[in-house]
Amino acid sequence: VHRPLLLRAGQQEGLSFVNPEMVQDVRFSAGGFDAQYGDKMSSVLDITYKEPTTFESSFNVSLLGAGVYVGSGDSTYSMMHGLRYKTSRYMLGALPTQGSYQPNFVDYQTYITWRLGNKPQASKWSMSFLGNFSLNSYRFRPDSSITSFGTFQDAKNLTIYYAGQEKDRFITAFGALGVKGQINKEIQLSFDLSGFYTNEQENIDITGEYILKDKPLGTDASGNTSESESEEVGPNNQSTADVLGTGIYHEHVRNALEAGVITLAHHGGWKRDNNHLQWGVSAQAELISDRISEWEWRDSIGYSIPTQSSDMELFYTLKGQEQMQSVRLQSYVQDTYKWNTLHGDVSLTGGLRMQWWSWNKEFLCSPRLSIQWLPTWKRDFVFRFATGLYYQSPFYKEVRDTLTDATGVTRIHLNQNIRAQRSVQAVFGGDYYFRAWGRPFKLTAEAYGKYMDRVISYTIDNVRVRYSGENDAEAYTIGLDLKLYGELVPGAESWISFSMMRSRENLLYDDNTPEDRGWIPGPNEQRYSFSMLFQDYLPRWPQYRVHLKFLCSDALPYGPPRNLDYRAALRSNKSYLRVDLGASRQFSQKHDKWFKTKHLETFTVNFEVFNLIDFKNVNSYFWVTTYNGLQFASPNYLTGRMFNLKLNFTFK
Repeated sequence: VHRPLLLRAGQQEGLSFVNPEMVQDVRFSAGGFDAQYGDKMSSVLDITYKEPTTFESSFNVSLLGAGVYVGSGDSTYSMMHGLRYKTSRYMLGALPTQGSYQPNFVDYQTYITWRLGNKPQASKWSMSFLGNFSLNSYRFRPDSSITSFGTFQDAKNLTIYYAGQEKDRFITAFGALGVKGQINKEIQLSFDLSGFYTNEQENIDITGEYILKDKPLGTDASGNTSESESEEVGPNNQSTADVLGTGIYHEHVRNALEAGVITLAHHGGWKRDNNHLQWGVSAQAELISDRISEWEWRDSIGYSIPTQSSDMELFYTLKGQEQMQSVRLQSYVQDTYKWNTLHGDVSLTGGLRMQWWSWNKEFLCSPRLSIQWLPTWKRDFVFRFATGLYYQSPFYKEVRDTLTDATGVTRIHLNQNIRAQRSVQAVFGGDYYFRAWGRPFKLTAEAYGKYMDRVISYTIDNVRVRYSGENDAEAYTIGLDLKLYGELVPGAESWISFSMMRSRENLLYDDNTPEDRGWIPGPNEQRYSFSMLFQDYLPRWPQYRVHLKFLCSDALPYGPPRNLDYRAALRSNKSYLRVDLGASRQFSQKHDKWFKTKHLETFTVNFEVFNLIDFKNVNSYFWVTTYNGLQFASPNYLTGRMFNLKLNFTFK
């Protein structure tokens, strides 16, 4: 499953590919996954769709959008259709940047299965189709923005007045047709044909005039002195705030990307006694056309940045027009063997994955091994260990390299000498199942370590990831994940999660130079994270429910865009904090005697408060450059306290 490639801001993000109404099970692995799960270094998501056997449907509407789901089936077929609409206009209206927001996101997804023939179950074949279409349309006309930042003793205020607008459109379509069946009781085969298409356009022309001021104590958000201290100001009630800099910037973007991917795959499995052999082969063709035109002009107190004695240069220019055609051949084989011992049940899985890519003519071979042990103890434990060599072959964005010419223009070119990123991983984890207060609980712990070389370094600006286009770094990541979940009250699951992580990278091109940074924090290093979800209901009236979600996590390292010099030292001293509160009331025939309907099964009213305590969390930074080269990071805050009302209907 591919997603849009040109996304640069959180406001442009639409709906996730996963539609909760259509999903039966979702499994996530942070590392050490089997050979069947592909060539990735970080994580995989395994989604199992439902196959309804009777009619079911639901409809929901809220301040943030609406959705409808319909499913039906019998012994010969099953089908699901989901249509979702999301608009974040109400939420974006609470951002510090005032203006006209017009975000509209539409997503349609279907999953259909047919059972072929009337043969016995052991030899029955079936056909399935998974389809998805999404349209993300984002229009933004900014007006003004006022942001205060800094410390109590060194506060700053940034005011920006805008002109211009942004128009973006991202269209993606995905389809997969599959046939699977059993030759006999031991052999299962499947064949899949899938395709993905994306058409993405970015159009930005925005000019901003900014004023950066010191913000003395007693001034308001705009840097003006409050009335209570008017006697301390100068003539005409002028603010005592010192102007640190004024300037203008103009951002221009005309980007267009079109990509298509077609994949033909075969998977098979053979089971006998305690042995399970699996294999797969696939061929994938990729065609990508990309046109990039971005530039940014900055002026500080009448001087164009960067300042030149004779020429006027733009602050940033990126140009490129590229096409890429390539073919990937992939295969894997893995075997799982289970046996019983006096000390417990053991499951051993060994696998090998291979890949060849026509773009760089690179052949990859990835061995993997995992073992699981269920000891015969009085207490219910499960232990697992996994290790292997993992490769992640680049996709188009990682291949894009840049070269700056003598005129200061940065041009895109595709690097055919790039190699797949490589990682050695080791993961050790375990599960402990127990009962408390007469209800089931599960404690999961997982420790992992990953060393990576041939890394393609990248920087993050908002949600846009910019790769260097070169194998220019090595890195390592170690961490620990703990999660406890269960039912504090029957029928309502709650959980507590705590994670620690250390992620570092070493940029190889600056070794043994005066600019050698050594091991610096990786752009994804979130050193700690704590979250919890608590659900409850009234004992005598279970139709009244409440949930509370809390999240506290470390801030990510940051620095100026396209500049790694400060990432080792810059990290916000404010953690990400958020508390969400929700309450619901369900109406049904079981609990409400007046609720007499033929087809409507339940009707639920949900009221939610997002960011209950109104924490000012930072999403990214706007960098203000003065004439003498000083840079100030003005934070772009996420939305504050928001309310949402949601109505949900289920039909039978």
